[in-house]
Amino acid sequence: MARYTKDELILFEQKIIDRYNNNELPFLFHLCGGNEDQLIEIFDEVVDGDWVLSTHRNHYQAYLHGIPPATVEDRVLNGRSMFLYDKKRNFFSSAIVGGIPGIAVGLAKALKRKGSDRKVWCFVGDGAEDTGHFAESVRYVDGWDLPCTFVVEDNDMSIIANKKERWGKGSTPNWPDCVRRYQYKLPYPHARTEDFCDLSITNKIKKTDEEYFPQLPEEILPDELPAYPIDDMSYKDAITHAMTDIGKGNTVFIGYNLGGKFGNAMGTLSGVADDKKIETPVTENLMASMGLGMSLEGFKAVVYYERQDFMLVAADAIGNHISQLERISHGEFKPNIILRTVVADEGPFYSGPTHSQNLTNVFRELIDFPILEPSTPEEAICDYKKAENLKGPVMVVERKSCYDGRTPTTTKSL
Repeated sequence: MARYTKDELILFEQKIIDRYNNNELPFLFHLCGGNEDQLIEIFDEVVDGDWVLSTHRNHYQAYLHGIPPATVEDRVLNGRSMFLYDKKRNFFSSAIVGGIPGIAVGLAKALKRKGSDRKVWCFVGDGAEDTGHFAESVRYVDGWDLPCTFVVEDNDMSIIANKKERWGKGSTPNWPDCVRRYQYKLPYPHARTEDFCDLSITNKIKKTDEEYFPQLPEEILPDELPAYPIDDMSYKDAITHAMTDIGKGNTVFIGYNLGGKFGNAMGTLSGVADDKKIETPVTENLMASMGLGMSLEGFKAVVYYERQDFMLVAADAIGNHISQLERISHGEFKPNIILRTVVADEGPFYSGPTHSQNLTNVFRELIDFPILEPSTPEEAICDYKKAENLKGPVMVVERKSCYDGRTPTTTKSL
């Protein structure tokens, strides 16, 4: 672990300010300051191997977690100020600050499952503290006694609005012991510095999105897999067989209605050991974030949504983190996750407009990873085998009509 004095931390940030004043930073960055003493004290408790998750304002945390200041400066110079990652040191940051706590939950869940003595430190601002994502993550960590500490960096500002301006009252919530808070005053504006750089110069050196964050090669799905003897296997039997097969690996299943007394995901998880099923609250975004976090600690995560409509609640985690993480981390992190969902196009009971939408094309626009739509038992077996073999994310969309042995009805794909 790195150990720096207050003056050294300030000096590191001053070098970045000097770069900006020299018109070398034609992109968004957020400076740290005013919280040196508090962070130095907190990082006295952080040890090698612990996870540190931070927001767009992450430079101090990166320095203190062992990323060399020259490396941070170089990444800032290459447009990555809000996207500092280090797989070797277990450092993760995101500009989508509301989504970070759920990922921390998944990491902590994985560490506890492994019996590890490592822990997770998740830094958020008091603006991210406002979110429901934060509240459900805190409640989950507290309820399951997970090795995770949330640190609220409270400067009473969300961009430029204070708590009273945001909520009508300036009070702060009462959280359980897994949440710490320190208060400080940021000496800089929300982004950059008070002075503007010379745009006539910076616009000449600004690169393209593709140059700052190159698209990585897509993982190619195999065209065909060896045939499986399915005989008279039904679609449901094929899904059950696939889940049982996937469940033999280092896999976890995340969602609600998964366990035996809850329905076993329409019976399809009856062949999966109960200790591999993680029953969650009705927190769709947390489910996806947990799956991502657990995958970063080596698990293959299968996140189950019994209706595709419900995945819209998880679109934040899916679109901003699961789909983007490999690219924005320059290949350091790759979520190993299967998002399994069902389109309720048919069934014995009418479900209504918000329980039977086919949103597959919406997700095709949102994400950059494969979407598979098996409609026969053979396709179900093969598609889930492909998903199992992939090292990156994949979505598998089932149809309720197929469970009854019928051809899927033509439903509007939004």
